[in-house]
Amino acid sequence: MAHIVTLGLSRILGKSGEPTAGDFAEDGYTDYGLTYEDTCKMAQEDGDETKFYSEEEDDPIEIINKPGKITFSWSIMDPTTDVLKRLFGGEVAKDIDIWAYPDTEASIEEAVIIKPKKGLKFQVPRMRLKAKLNGEFSKKGLMLIEVTGTILKPQTTGLKKLYATKVTTE
Repeated sequence: MAHIVTLGLSRILGKSGEPTAGDFAEDGYTDYGLTYEDTCKMAQEDGDETKFYSEEEDDPIEIINKPGKITFSWSIMDPTTDVLKRLFGGEVAKDIDIWAYPDTEASIEEAVIIKPKKGLKFQVPRMRLKAKLNGEFSKKGLMLIEVTGTILKPQTTGLKKLYATKVTTE
């Protein structure tokens, strides 16, 4: 059996609205921009385990497990004003290409595809995106947009919260 090793990053794509299937079709998806080196990560928190005991028994009678939430995080190193609007909300004046930060925090959800250079790629039908500004204005620093995406249960019947498939040569 061949080993599947997942490494590198090719693209991170997103679009508003859930897909109709977990099929990795990229229609309507667009890039967020270039991902800063060594910042794209996937993590799953420890889940919760609830044990139910009776007075008569020392061992649990029932155990209920709840999985931990799954997040992806990455930093964008070349955001455009359109990407700022997409991740933070606000407005872009197209005639002069100026983004205005929103007055209130926006709730941003997108479908996301994470494509590594090789191994397994991931499709998330519904992800809550939270972005924050992180700028270092120096000769060795960059202004970055740090993005954390939390996987949510899809609203479309039949969709699962996460899909994985092997990267194919394009």
